[in-house]
Amino acid sequence: MVGESNVALLLEQIIASPLRAIVDAQSESAKATVEFIMGLMKEEGEKLVPESVGLKYVRIIQDAETGEFKPEEQGLDIPLVTLVPIPYISVDEAEIEFDAKIVAAKPKNEGVKAVPLYAAYASKAARMGLSGEIHIKIKARRVDVPEGIARMITALSSSLTAGGR
Repeated sequence: MVGESNVALLLEQIIASPLRAIVDAQSESAKATVEFIMGLMKEEGEKLVPESVGLKYVRIIQDAETGEFKPEEQGLDIPLVTLVPIPYISVDEAEIEFDAKIVAAKPKNEGVKAVPLYAAYASKAARMGLSGEIHIKIKARRVDVPEGIARMITALSSSLTAGGR
C-alpha cells in the first residue's frame, strides 16, 4: 500500500489491471460453460452424445377399427442439455473509478511526446493523506445463450422421439 511502502505504478498499469481482470473473468466463465455442457455428454464410440432421460408413460389410444380404448406404453428420450438452463454469464457493464496522485513523470527519450506517468493510489483504509481510491463496479447478468448453443439445443429438441417401447 502507498502509505506503507510508497509504491508508485505506471498509470497505465493502474487502469489496465482491472480491465485485464474482467477479461480473465470472462474467459473463466466461458470455460465453465463448456465444462458444464461437456458434463452433460457421454462417449459413444468416438463421438460425444448428450446424456438423456428416458421417460415411460401410458397413453390411451382408440382402436380405429373397433373404437375400443386401449392402454399403450409410450417412451420419450429427452437430452438433459434441453432440460436445464445453460450457465452463461457475461459482464454487461464495468465501471471503473479511481483517484490517483501523479508522483513522477519520466521521459523515455528526448523529443518523445508521450511520457510515462507514475501514480500512487491507496484504499480508504490506507489513504494516509493521499486521495487514492479504486472503485470497481461490475454488473453481471445472464445474457442470451450464444447462437451455437441455441442451435444445438434446437436440433436436440427437434430430434426428440416418442414411440412405443
